[in-house]
Amino acid sequence: MNPVQALHTMEWTDITRLNSLIKATEADGTKLEEIGVSGEGRPLYGITIGDSSAPYTVVIIAGCHANEIIGPLAAVSLLHRLTQQLFPTVKFGIVPVADPDSLSRNASELPSKPTLCDLLRLNHCRDLEGYFITDTYPECIAIRQWLQRFARIDAYFSLHSAGVISPGLFFYIGQGANPHYIEHVVNSIATVLPKDLPLLSHDPTGLSQVAFSPGFFELSIANSNGENRKSPGSSLAFVAQHFQPQFMGATELPLAVCPALKNGSLLAIEQYNREFQQTGLAQYPFREIDLTMQLSIMQAFIVSVAQCVTVIHT
Repeated sequence: MNPVQALHTMEWTDITRLNSLIKATEADGTKLEEIGVSGEGRPLYGITIGDSSAPYTVVIIAGCHANEIIGPLAAVSLLHRLTQQLFPTVKFGIVPVADPDSLSRNASELPSKPTLCDLLRLNHCRDLEGYFITDTYPECIAIRQWLQRFARIDAYFSLHSAGVISPGLFFYIGQGANPHYIEHVVNSIATVLPKDLPLLSHDPTGLSQVAFSPGFFELSIANSNGENRKSPGSSLAFVAQHFQPQFMGATELPLAVCPALKNGSLLAIEQYNREFQQTGLAQYPFREIDLTMQLSIMQAFIVSVAQCVTVIHT
């Protein structure tokens, strides 16, 4: 089975072979570059795909929180899809693994047939997202330098997972996003989302107080000062400051949904997850979201924006 076919049956344990899957895309036309090394000397890859002269650019960074392994898996899955489905006027820049050291530790602890409890218990994580604009982590420095080589970024994504059993699904969209993009994204997600996976009416974390639509919350982007390395800031803040893209998004897909938690506080949701991790027993029934469905949802989120970039600007 070739790597592209393998992605159709991707498994959680594929995080142990991401480098081989990434390198396999070179044969299909991607440009693979080692843009730096991790703190422990592992390669950090930046990949571009599409016509280098394309006027528009979509950038994706995955794995800033290494215990949220759906991000790197989704980035690699998307890479293989893009080798088969190019956008003529859009080139993509992708960093599929922002923290290879922590991801490697999580991969080494994942059983050959991981359960939901196993996924919830992954805990090797450094906050590369929260400290992206500082010099705390060498990986962030390398990725920032790579980003600044782009003449423009029209859309930007940071791929994450909520990493928990949640009352429903939600996405963050950066403030100031083009409303036409938002409308198209909402409609595209609706076409792939099963009816038993609800979109939340409010942000359970309390981070956002504004909903564009159920499940799509406005994320306020702090104005980061590139010269002030003492003030932590996210990758979205960095991209907003330097490129002012039409759209910025962050995925926060849960591993499972429990509708009974819909009206629960964040404390109640955390307690429910903690008890399940410790005992394997759940107070209320939940619906696990399989990997194939998670990849489908994340790809729909990104591809719908790429379609907007193509249509609206041509």
